[in-house]
Amino acid sequence: MAAIAAEVIAQVGTNRTVVGIDGQAGTDLERVAAGLVGGFEQHGVSAMAAAAPSGDVDTLRADLVAPFRSTGEGPGVLVVHGHGVLAHHTRTLWRWSLWVEQESGRLERRADVKIAASAVLDVTDPDHPRREWNDAC
Repeated sequence: MAAIAAEVIAQVGTNRTVVGIDGQAGTDLERVAAGLVGGFEQHGVSAMAAAAPSGDVDTLRADLVAPFRSTGEGPGVLVVHGHGVLAHHTRTLWRWSLWVEQESGRLERRADVKIAASAVLDVTDPDHPRREWNDAC
């Protein structure tokens, strides 16, 4: 997870950055978010996780994104997790995003959401998650 945190840091920085984590049904998004927070902390970046209260863009913005961005300056990352947070209407809330999946049910992947994610994480073995490289070439 430290490697994924390093990828976020390199691509979008850490100045009040909000990351969205969504995934296939049955994936433990809370565990992934906690692991990513730990990854940021390994890089000396303050981070915290929050469960999405809903999939409504206005609620997410009002309850999580706006308060986080307005309550501090400098480095800090908020990792928002929940099924549906990478839906088409909420994607613009996140500076970086992660789609989480596991081997069982891979044929049921939501290609539209997965393509929109900044990265894909395979948690078939939850103790050893691995970054997937699902490029189109």
